[in-house]
Amino acid sequence: MNKLLLALFLLIVLSACASTKKSLNTWLGSSKQQLILKWGPPNRTASDGGTGEILVYASQIYYPGINGTGAYTYWYYKYMYANSEGIIYHWLTKAEQIPPTQIDLTIYKH
Repeated sequence: MNKLLLALFLLIVLSACASTKKSLNTWLGSSKQQLILKWGPPNRTASDGGTGEILVYASQIYYPGINGTGAYTYWYYKYMYANSEGIIYHWLTKAEQIPPTQIDLTIYKH
């Protein structure tokens, strides 16, 4: 039974990843202003290592584990990169157990 649940969970995750990629690709070429109007202000911002910036959106996710064991909380991040003209040119997603206030954004410079 646990193997069946794990297989179902993996199938859902893979399906969600494909959907997320398609959804985030639609933002490429859009303006930072459009993104903020749709998603709201980012949790954090940082330099992209050049003249642009990284807009960080974070969602806290609770994973209950299987049969009550292995439960944990993590953060799902969407990093949206905007150039100096405010146009989205790249995105990245990550899952971390580090909260937004503690994440080291220097490693995500593009």
